[in-house]
Amino acid sequence: MLDGVLHIATAWGAFGIMVAILLGFSVFFTLYYSDSREKEPFALIVTILALTVCLSTVALFPVDIFLVSRIMDPATGLRRAWATDEAIAHMQNAVRIFYYGAYGLIASFCFFWIPLSYFYYEELHEGQSMRQRLAASLKYTIFFILVACTLLFTGLFMKPNDHDNKDLEWLRKMLTDLDGTGALAFVAGVLSLLGMVVLVFYTAPGLSLLPLHLMAGLKSIPATMNETDAQLAANRERQNAIINRYPQGGLARASERDRHAFRELSREALVLENRSRMVQSVRDSWFNRCRCIIRPFEIILGLAALTLTVLLITSIGITTIDNLTEGVCGAPCGYILTHPNIPNPLNLLFLSLSPFFPVDYILMVLIILYMFWSTTKGIISIGIRFLWVDLYRFRKAATQPQGLLAATMLLMLTLAGLSYSLTMSVAPEYSMFGSQQYCNHTVVLERDCSDYPALIIPCHVGAPTELCTPTVTSSIITKIILGTPVLGIAFYYMEWLFLLAFFVALGFNLIQGCRKGFGVEPIYSDTEEDVDDMESRGLLNAIGAISADGGRRRAGRRGLLIPGPSYGSLRSGNNGSEGEATPSQQQQRPSSAHSGGPGLSGSR
Repeated sequence: MLDGVLHIATAWGAFGIMVAILLGFSVFFTLYYSDSREKEPFALIVTILALTVCLSTVALFPVDIFLVSRIMDPATGLRRAWATDEAIAHMQNAVRIFYYGAYGLIASFCFFWIPLSYFYYEELHEGQSMRQRLAASLKYTIFFILVACTLLFTGLFMKPNDHDNKDLEWLRKMLTDLDGTGALAFVAGVLSLLGMVVLVFYTAPGLSLLPLHLMAGLKSIPATMNETDAQLAANRERQNAIINRYPQGGLARASERDRHAFRELSREALVLENRSRMVQSVRDSWFNRCRCIIRPFEIILGLAALTLTVLLITSIGITTIDNLTEGVCGAPCGYILTHPNIPNPLNLLFLSLSPFFPVDYILMVLIILYMFWSTTKGIISIGIRFLWVDLYRFRKAATQPQGLLAATMLLMLTLAGLSYSLTMSVAPEYSMFGSQQYCNHTVVLERDCSDYPALIIPCHVGAPTELCTPTVTSSIITKIILGTPVLGIAFYYMEWLFLLAFFVALGFNLIQGCRKGFGVEPIYSDTEEDVDDMESRGLLNAIGAISADGGRRRAGRRGLLIPGPSYGSLRSGNNGSEGEATPSQQQQRPSSAHSGGPGLSGSR
């Protein structure tokens, strides 16, 4: 009995330490990417808590595997003395309660807290009280609450398919366990399916891009400085060419086309000057001086990331192909794998490491964090968008609160989808039964493999239910698939789309990387909006420029840069129209322009 208590205490103690680490990681992640000038406390708190809950939920997965792995004695293929039915039930009920509570919290964040904090920031107006902002944000959040209620009622009244004709004891037992919690399981299944969509569009490109960037490193500083200086010199030549066209009266008498071109060149010059200062600052930094020391470790990390990516893609591909021929009952059962025929490298690796806890636990957490990192890389590279509409950019110290909340929603859905992918594709046998092995030899109605050690075989779906105990995670995922086979079919074909998206993104990144270099983001488009967002916003924090330069940057970013008297006026407002500035912009102009260059507008 003492062995069982120590076993459970070890598992939950390791999980408690991991939750504390994940909380610190969530705080660092949120503060690292949030805009240093536009911090919204409500949005920051919601982001930190949402990431912690979701990461902790996925991190419980290896603990669940560890708990069931120690139930069986690998020497005899029978249960250990302390592993009675009652002890196992209590152990798994604790995990199940945590899971359902965590999934409930994830649903509450997705359908209430994140939308509420998003619209709470959107409703920020002068003279508006906190109660008015909260009431306005609740009005828009009602839609998400109605969606959640619809999903709950749909899952409550949905009946599983009839599988009585399937000669599989484990499957029938699983179907009898479908109860009122099926509604919450259905909601979790829908969120996991949405997470699979995020895995396809963000994680797959991130997996293909992250190892390449780690191994290639950043663009060399001398090359960047030469490129920037050449661009700045060409810019000034073009400005001088426009000025020389009007020797009498300056740009006040210039054509509208030349005035517009000069304004754009002036803004571009500010960005290039800022970029040059940043490069010089990076060149003189201690980090750059230590790059010769850091670079080998960066290459090693890149090679490790490449190896892990190859293992993940290979394992998912093998399991997906194996599902075509070795399912319980194919599509009607949602493609549940029974006896894998093709060796899965990650599955075999986890099975071999499972006796050496916490090595397998650390490896599983590393895979989870690596998928999280890859998704973040995909969000940074592609941006937060709806179809072809670019909504927000995800940048260090420059992500708006709305963008941070939207990215948090994407990351939460990714981790929800990862629960299915890890359980059913990456390491299906390990995820379902851990390292359990049972005796498959019976002597006078009793199992005895003392003379037949070769008949002690790993547990699988068709194994006796009185011996092999599935993990709570796999049970929940299986309930979702059996209760709603349509979700299982959708999950299966999403895995194919994930593989397709990975190889398409890999080919695209290799072509773009060969053309432009792997030290830059090949997916970025060099539009004016991207330049304003990536350069003007981020460089102020990167180089610590003086206040006058900061004002010029903020003015350029907001479209309020006001050239001197000979340069004419800037386009008005945010609509990009030409002509005089609006009255609100005129009020922000200083009383006198700075001589010899652009003036300043008011800062935030």
